[in-house]
Amino acid sequence: MEHILKLFGLEPDNYTYKPFGSGHINTTFSLDSISDSKQFVLQKININVFKEPQIIAKNIGNTSDYLAKNHPEYLFIHQIKTTSEEDLAVVDGEYWRLSPFISNSYSINSVSEPQMAYEAGKAFGLLTKNLHFMPLDGLQASIPGFHDLAWRYQQFEESLLNGNQNRIQEVAEEIEFIKSQRHLVDVYQNIIQNHDYPTRMIHHDTKINNVLFDKTTNKNLCVCDLDTLMPGKIISDIGDMVRTYTCKESEESTDFDKIKVRTEYFEALMTGYLSQMKSLITPAEKENLFFAGPFMIYMQGLRFLTDYINNDIYYPIKYPEHNLNRAKNQRILLEDLLSKESELNTIIKKNID
Repeated sequence: MEHILKLFGLEPDNYTYKPFGSGHINTTFSLDSISDSKQFVLQKININVFKEPQIIAKNIGNTSDYLAKNHPEYLFIHQIKTTSEEDLAVVDGEYWRLSPFISNSYSINSVSEPQMAYEAGKAFGLLTKNLHFMPLDGLQASIPGFHDLAWRYQQFEESLLNGNQNRIQEVAEEIEFIKSQRHLVDVYQNIIQNHDYPTRMIHHDTKINNVLFDKTTNKNLCVCDLDTLMPGKIISDIGDMVRTYTCKESEESTDFDKIKVRTEYFEALMTGYLSQMKSLITPAEKENLFFAGPFMIYMQGLRFLTDYINNDIYYPIKYPEHNLNRAKNQRILLEDLLSKESELNTIIKKNID
């Protein structure tokens, strides 16, 4: 740790450090100065998930430079360079990065009131709005295929051929549901192939704990956890909010009777997001705003079921049926969302027209 701090120009004796946050991928520490009020966040990037940390650093660095030049008032968590002007410190094959700690901020792990959904939607909408004209040349995906629904469906089909045959028989009902919604993959592919549906620099992981709120006002301050900041389609950001904000129960819940879409939370996040993006959304994007929710919920359920059939090789589990129950959870959420399509499209229309 002393060596790492020195690489960033910090005097080790002047700082205390401790584990920070609730993330499960990267290893994160908070650094607190003994002599003054300086605070930092130090992270070791998980190279098992992010195979090329340099891509993350370039995506964040280019975004930071663009925002500093074009939207200097916007609060963006930038990377602090090493003494040799590098974005990352590399020590024994491990990649470390340093960023400022955002003072007077807090985060939450679940959405308990519509106002929080509104603020989060507004925060992610503002990020995408400010990056509307950002050049994307040379920028890559930090996780290739992250939200590629066609590829995820292909993985599912492969699991039916090569996976656990006993489990395949056991989950016949869930498999049939996934197949019955195959048309969602077609809609996704049409979006990807549509030249009128722009590729934008977006966050890709819009869960509520990736928004920092102001302790004084409870308004959004900025977005955080920028590992998946990369070019993509806005259905990823909107869909992840719909999937994780609108239901009181998390994807871990087996209280299936309580898995329902809260209309007021859907309206809040859409109102917040579109308050920033309304004037920039293209007709093709407008046409598929509702689809964002089914897209993301279906894909996550698909991934859980595929992993269950493949004997749980990707997602950590706490009991044998864990991934199966996660898949059932997402199937029920998707069914409820689709049953409310007319009502939710009315909400979208009110905010976009």
